[in-house]
Amino acid sequence: MDANIFELSLEQQFQLQCLQQEFQDLERDQVIDYLIDTMQQIMARDNLIRDLMKNELF
Repeated sequence: MDANIFELSLEQQFQLQCLQQEFQDLERDQVIDYLIDTMQQIMARDNLIRDLMKNELF
């Protein structure tokens, strides 16, 4: 597997930097809420990918 697959693109690096700047102005509770929402979206995406892969195999 290509090790570069895990590196962020320039656009992703820029988005991450913008997000870091945005978080500087947020309260701790707002950051925690954002983190929880993001984790829920990641878990839903993982479930979708798993289901798509399972349906592809059978």
